[in-house]
Amino acid sequence: MRQSSVAFVVTVAFILFVAFHEPVCATNNYLWGEIGANDYKLAKDTVKKAFFVGLVQTKKYVFKQSDNLDALTITAIQITDKKKNNGATAELTSGGPGSKGATILFNSVRGYGINDVVEIWGR
Repeated sequence: MRQSSVAFVVTVAFILFVAFHEPVCATNNYLWGEIGANDYKLAKDTVKKAFFVGLVQTKKYVFKQSDNLDALTITAIQITDKKKNNGATAELTSGGPGSKGATILFNSVRGYGINDVVEIWGR
C-alpha cells in the first residue's frame, strides 16, 4: 500500500471508532403544551436532589398560584435536564396546560441525582 492509502484507512478507522464508541448524551427534556408569543413566564425553578449510592431519588415539584381569581392558565411546561448523562425522568401527575396549577414527579436513575430546570408559561 502507498503511504496516502494507509493514512486514508487509518483516518476512516479512527472516525468509525469515535462514531461508535462516543457516549450518547441522552438528556430528558420535556415540553408539555405550546409556548405562544403572548405567553408570560409564570415560574422558573431549579429542581435538585443529590445522589445517593444505590438509590433512586424522587422529588415532587408543585406549582400553585396564590390568587385563584387572578390566576393565569398554564399553556406550557418546559423541563430542561441539566445533566449530560443519566438525567431524571419527569411525569406530569396533575394539572398542566389548560389548568391553573401543576404537579410534576421527578425520578432519578439509580445512584444518580436530579438537576432540572422547570419553566411554566401561561396567559
